[in-house]
Parts: sequence; C-alpha cells; structure tokens
Amino acid sequence: MRLTPFLTPAQVQHIHRTALRVLDEVGVKVEHDQVRHLLTAVGGRTAGADVVRFAPKDVEHALSLSPRRPAESPQTPHIRGSVGVYECRYLDPASNRPIPFTEDLFARYIALAKSLPNVARVHAIGIPFRDPAIPAACMPLAEKLYAWKYGIEQDGSVIDSRLCQPLLDLFAVHAAYAGRRVEEVFKAVGYMLSPLRLARFECEQLLFFRRHRLRMWIGHMPIQGATAPVSFAGATVLALAEQLFLYLLTRALWGEATLSLDACVPVLDMRSLAACYGRPEEQRINAAFACLADFYGCQVSGHTGGTDAKVPSVQAGAQKVLGPLFTALATGHGQVSVGMLSMDELCSPVQMVLDDDIVRALNLLLSNAGLDEVDCAFEEIRSAGHGGDHVGTDYTARRFRECLLQPRTWSSGLLNQWTRAGATTDIDTARQIVADFNSNFQPSYFMSAAEERDLRQVIRRAAMT
Repeated sequence: MRLTPFLTPAQVQHIHRTALRVLDEVGVKVEHDQVRHLLTAVGGRTAGADVVRFAPKDVEHALSLSPRRPAESPQTPHIRGSVGVYECRYLDPASNRPIPFTEDLFARYIALAKSLPNVARVHAIGIPFRDPAIPAACMPLAEKLYAWKYGIEQDGSVIDSRLCQPLLDLFAVHAAYAGRRVEEVFKAVGYMLSPLRLARFECEQLLFFRRHRLRMWIGHMPIQGATAPVSFAGATVLALAEQLFLYLLTRALWGEATLSLDACVPVLDMRSLAACYGRPEEQRINAAFACLADFYGCQVSGHTGGTDAKVPSVQAGAQKVLGPLFTALATGHGQVSVGMLSMDELCSPVQMVLDDDIVRALNLLLSNAGLDEVDCAFEEIRSAGHGGDHVGTDYTARRFRECLLQPRTWSSGLLNQWTRAGATTDIDTARQIVADFNSNFQPSYFMSAAEERDLRQVIRRAAMT
C-alpha cells in the first residue's frame, strides 16, 4: 500500500533543472579555502566572495557515478518509534508543567523508553541537565559520556571546532573499553546553514576528522517561509539544491559517495515566527522527495513524527499520526518522535506511553493482510457453523494478539463499562503507567566505573584548555 506519485515526471524534471540552475547561477558559500579547493575536483568553480558554483553537466556527471538502488518489489511501509532527548525540559506527569531535567529524571525517561515495545531507537542530542563538573561549552563531550553511561545512541554533536580533538580522544577511550575500532563507534554530525552556506566551523570539523579518516555527516534543515521560499515548489528546489551540494561535498572529501535524499523542511508559522514540526506542508515535501528519489534511483527518508503541541492533546495525537502515515505511504518508512512535544523543547513520559500505542496502531494499519490457509480460517468458520460465534474458540485465543490491536491507553467498552471503571481518559491511563514504572525504577548503567573515570579525565583536560 503506497501513495500514487505525488509529482508528475514533468514536474520532477522541472524541480531537478531548477535545482541545477541554483547550483550553477547562485552557488554555495563555502567559508574555507581548502574545502573550496577540494570541490574543484567535482567541477566546482570559485566565483568570488567564497562562493562555489557547479555547471549542470558536472552535477549530472557526479550523479551518474552514484550507485543506483537495486530494483526491488514494493515493500510494506513501516513506521519506527524513536525517542530523542535534547537540551530540553521535562513535562512533569503530576503537574503537567515543564521542569528542569536532572540526571535521575534523564535515567528514568531513558529506562521508560527502553521498556516500551514499539520504540526502536533511543538517542541523545546534547544533554538536558548540567553536570557541575562539566562546563556548558563541553556539552558535546557530556552528550557522549551520558549516552554511553545509560546505553543509548549519541547523535554526534560537535558544535565547537576546539572540541574535535577531545571528541576523538573520547571515542578512542570508549572504543578501547568496548573492544572495537574507533571508526566503529565514531559519529559526528553538523548542519549546513540554509540558505546555501557551509560555515567555516563546519568546514574545519570536516577536515579535522578527514585527516583521521573519519567521516563526519553534514545535514541541513531549511525552513519553508524563512530560510527557504514560502512556496512548496521553491522550498523543494532549495532543499534539493542543498542535498545535491552535500553529495558533491562528500565526493570531494572522499572521492566517492552514494546519493541518498533526506527531506527535512519544517515550516515557519507567520504569526509567531517559530518553526513548526507538525504541519502538513513538511509532509508534502517528503512526498515530493520520494518522487525525486525514484528519478535519481536512490534511497529517501523524510523528517516527520513531531508535534508543535505543548501538552498531550488532540493536536499532539493528530500530528503524530498524520505526518508519519503520509510520509510512510510516500517513502516507505516514517517515524514518530515518541514522547517529544513542542518541536523538541519538551520530553513527556505521558506522551511517550501514548505514542507507543500510536506506533503500534500505524504499523498494524499498514501491515500486509495474511491470506494463507490458516488466516482464511475455513475450519474455524465450519466449526462455528450457523449462528455460532468465535469469542471463546482456541483459534481466537491463539491469534487475537497478532490479529487485533491491544492498546494500553485507548478507551474501550461501552459508556457504562467505562464509567464503572473510573471514567479514565487515555492521558489518565498513561499517567498511571508512568507512575507505576517510576515506583519500581532501578537505574541501570552501561559502562564501568573505570571507563567513566577515563572519559571524565578527557573532559577535564578539554575544560582546562
């Protein structure tokens, strides 16, 4: 089950040609001499004021060198639940008000995420509390320490080029304790500044890690109506131009690259001038990128699954359902940002429990129907006969959990049953699940005291320089 193509072939061609024109006539500002020089190997030509431009024929040639994705039969769309913790606040389940994170709340939030059956990934971008022994400027170092301590992914923050060497030292220590090579645990991430600017500090970081044969990933996030044109087509063109530039940049740094499109274009609210993660315009661009990926023969993903709601609410549920569902139908896969509210400003354990039910429901909705002999249930139908039922049969007892959604928080039963049971809402039920979890919580650590000591020594040295 997939959407029909969102764009016609002619529209795809028009967006592609316009993106090439942007790279040729506008170019990208690259604020580092060495990176500009490296880009000449893939057709880049300097145009004054640090700008690098690319002729359409050179971009087309580079695209022809990317391996095309193998032909495959259409896959069942899938939606992944992902829990991220940012430099944000914690939405207290009791008061429904934001409060500062502590390490204890961080540990509880992570453990709750790991306990949920439909959460596939737990990760940290920054750390939402301050360790008094680690200066705020060393936050990317703290991110690695606490992510590894509590057994989750670190998302690769670098931010300050002066932290490159300490970060490399941290990866070396962690790799040694894990019995792995540094490149197996390394992850560094930066973001291009839209529109069409690769800042000097991102260039410095790319080059530093390149000297150590380590690949830093660069993404981007143009905002429709702010750092990208307000029109759907204009925002798509700019986003594509930046994606093609990032592909050329990877080829320039490493001599080879595989094109993969990652649609990530939030929307500016013109009343508040705030970026929004839950609006339908972003999902339309995801669908457009799915068509562009078919044109290029490459993989595609789309940013989705967030909400602009500040508390668990109808808005939060609607945005966390509509965006991932539409994007999954367009691209083959979507994601729900489980527990996240207000873009990425709030982590809510109550919303996390609610979102776990949403992920399961969406994947059941998208799943293929079973049509074998057992699923068709002829013997079960014959056994029930005329006027019988299937409520208490062995077949139902064996199969109902896989065939029917079993949400933990959704209301069921008739009104009288619901009233007698206490008239609790989904939010009430989720809040009780969180309370029960917290009453039995015991922290788990995923690193030894010796590894934490050695990691902290690296951080202390960095803080002193």
